[in-house]
Amino acid sequence: MKIGLALAAGGAKGFAHIATLKLLEEYKVKPEIITGSSAGAIVAGLYGLYEDSEIVYEKFSTAVEKFLPSFKKYYDKLNRKTGIWGILQRSLVPIEDYYPFFKFLFGKKKFSDCKIKVGIITFDNSNMDSMLITEGYLVDAIMASSSVPGVFSPVWIAGVQNTDGGVLSPVPVSEAFSMGANFVIASTFLRKPTNFPKDQLELMFYIDTWKEIEIEYIDLDKANVVIYYRFPYEWYEFLRYKEIYNSALSYAYERREEFDPRFWR
Repeated sequence: MKIGLALAAGGAKGFAHIATLKLLEEYKVKPEIITGSSAGAIVAGLYGLYEDSEIVYEKFSTAVEKFLPSFKKYYDKLNRKTGIWGILQRSLVPIEDYYPFFKFLFGKKKFSDCKIKVGIITFDNSNMDSMLITEGYLVDAIMASSSVPGVFSPVWIAGVQNTDGGVLSPVPVSEAFSMGANFVIASTFLRKPTNFPKDQLELMFYIDTWKEIEIEYIDLDKANVVIYYRFPYEWYEFLRYKEIYNSALSYAYERREEFDPRFWR
């Protein structure tokens, strides 16, 4: 059995994927293929390089602590309670402001440096379709996959403008199968909007979330095992990354049987 692991888009909630990795390690489950969209791409790339959930947490959390201060001004705008943020702008965060974060994590590492097969999903703005990237520099693909439309500037790869892989592939299960997996575990989150929209900006987020849910169901139906974290965090709440990770870890331990191969079908 060739096991694939598909890590969902979710911003700060991506720290929950590290809990998934930790539990799988405890059950001696080693994915041979790992795919990721957006924050899932960050965790996928780090795990592909180091194959150790503790190192992934250390690297990801260190990067957040190191670069979060420079994002604080944007974080305040992203908090919906503060009102409209950059709705008339092409993007809120220019590439020169978020590139250092990804460079710190991946430097000049390539896909070929990974110990397991890694697939990063982006959204091709020209062809209006998802694109699976499996070669080249990790930093380019993962930064593109994490570029939330309207928030981060798009990234150019091979002459093509790319944005967030979660646009059409919020949980890249199909891509894991296409890379050769015949048993895929999906790690994802509750996406149901918690509050009815109070204004037009919140309505935009609300509708976008429901579209993402409908798209996600298609891929989740194909997964053999689904690890479904249910907690109320917003994708941009990186200030709460420790809380998110600990909540996910507690949730995972309460449902240990989901990670135990003896209970898989």
